[in-house]
Amino acid sequence: MKESIEILCISGSPRSDGNTDYLLNVLLGALPGRFIRLADYRVEHCTACWKCRESGRCVIEDDMTETIMPLLLESDAIVLGSPTFFNNVTADMKAFMDRTWCMRGRLRSKIGGAVTVGRRYGLEGAVIAMNGFFLKHDMIVANRGVTGMAFEKGEVSGDSEAIAAIGRLAERIKELAPGIV
Repeated sequence: MKESIEILCISGSPRSDGNTDYLLNVLLGALPGRFIRLADYRVEHCTACWKCRESGRCVIEDDMTETIMPLLLESDAIVLGSPTFFNNVTADMKAFMDRTWCMRGRLRSKIGGAVTVGRRYGLEGAVIAMNGFFLKHDMIVANRGVTGMAFEKGEVSGDSEAIAAIGRLAERIKELAPGIV
């Protein structure tokens, strides 16, 4: 039996130390866990080859299969963060989500949280995409999602509503996973 709950925060931001990363790191200040940025890894897009239906694993050999998928399986909670690009998640986040198709049924009952940052419009579309990912995998959606208002790097640090919402997400994850330290 595992001794502690594992939380994995995944940033889909192409910008290092940007607003999305800031909010995810605020969350990790309240909960133990690990942070990764998809831009730091090689994640190819899904080719819909369906070979995973036969083998049970994705046949594309990259950082997604070698590093990120094992982290997903080890985690108890997965928090996705993405800036809002054209009313949706970034291309990196979408490629990540698509590549988990081969993991159907293996993320069931893990806790999921969505975090996005943008400029007044389109935020809901990104949250819906991330929450849809959690539901597709039969995960437990912690809440409706955290949205931060920002554009310039560092600007979200002044969004007190987003910071408070991150705190509420941390508390909700603790409620759903009482074994969290």
